[in-house]
Amino acid sequence: MRNSKVIREEIGEVKVALDALENLVSEENRDFSEDEKVSFDTNMERLTELVDELPRVEKEEEIRMKAANLGGSPVVTETKEEKEIVREFSFGKAVRAAYGEKLDGVELEMAQEGQREMNAIGRSANGVVIPSMILNRAVITENGTSGIETQSFVDAVYANTILDDLGVTRVSTTTDQRIPILGAVSTQWETEVSDAIDGGSAMSKKDLAPKILASFVDFSKQAAMQSNESLESALRNSIAQAVGAKVEFALFTNDSGNGAYNYLGQGKTAITNANITNLMMALVEEVQSNNHNRGNLGFAISNDLFSDVYTAAQVSGVNPLIINEAIMGVQAKFSNQIADISSKPVVYYGDFSKVQIAQFGALELLVDPYTQAIKGTNRLILNSYWDAALVQDAAISVGNFG
Repeated sequence: MRNSKVIREEIGEVKVALDALENLVSEENRDFSEDEKVSFDTNMERLTELVDELPRVEKEEEIRMKAANLGGSPVVTETKEEKEIVREFSFGKAVRAAYGEKLDGVELEMAQEGQREMNAIGRSANGVVIPSMILNRAVITENGTSGIETQSFVDAVYANTILDDLGVTRVSTTTDQRIPILGAVSTQWETEVSDAIDGGSAMSKKDLAPKILASFVDFSKQAAMQSNESLESALRNSIAQAVGAKVEFALFTNDSGNGAYNYLGQGKTAITNANITNLMMALVEEVQSNNHNRGNLGFAISNDLFSDVYTAAQVSGVNPLIINEAIMGVQAKFSNQIADISSKPVVYYGDFSKVQIAQFGALELLVDPYTQAIKGTNRLILNSYWDAALVQDAAISVGNFG
């Protein structure tokens, strides 16, 4: 579906053609020739259609924009051409190209698009590149006469974590992101001639820039060269699971020494309590005191505390601490990617919408034919680019049990 910008541009082109014909016959002081008359009438008919179409399209865009604001998320439109590209793109062909098979067709076009996206984030592309257009859309495969829709790669990454459940803010981008943070609004009663007191009104920022996450799997060339949808799906899913685990691990564990982003506990003093119920209450109280006890609230809890949480009581002999996977009505999610702090299991609580996770641009597929050559396999390497930031530090609290 065409948007209003495209229609306006076409109106401008038609008007230029009409003006050129009119100016020509005016300068030569004559009537239209037969061909010129046909051209003029055709352009006038097209101009009438466009002028009638423009307000209708503008109204539809206005309705979509209002709906997006009411729904709290943007409306993503997809052209017929984009749908066809996603439908025709083969992850298996991209893998086979990484193994040396000729890259052509839509896979070649998408690799070139991916290279442009890599350039946009200041990276030189290596291997076969899969652009964000493919990564962020569901893949359609044909199975006999019925179509099967599978998750996009990015959705599959998040599906293997607790991050979507907690309501983190997902960002898919091809450029660095700068997030402005508004300071406190200073509001004070003052005398007639005194200066207003600054309550911390200065603005700050958080930047998101691509950090490389390398994944690899040992995969035989014979398997790679097979056109097998089940095998391709299994490969996609296993890579997505591995990437998801590492993205989640870096958010809850200090892995910055290995090039990861800052984790949620960075610079925070953990609340410590040997009573699991009191620990949860203290975390809520701290976030409440920071005026952040709203939004996408949740508990992210180390798997080591599973038994402690499920056997604890909120009110002794009356209510258990956790009911229907919720603590005090707030969702509680367990993960084995949450590392101990000071050798004690950890809980995070707060508004996870203030956690922004960015996936940048394209994926790179490369093949290392040497490392595992003695075993008859090649190493398939996938490079993806991520970053994360807690844009309001006081929105998340961290606690130690013990």
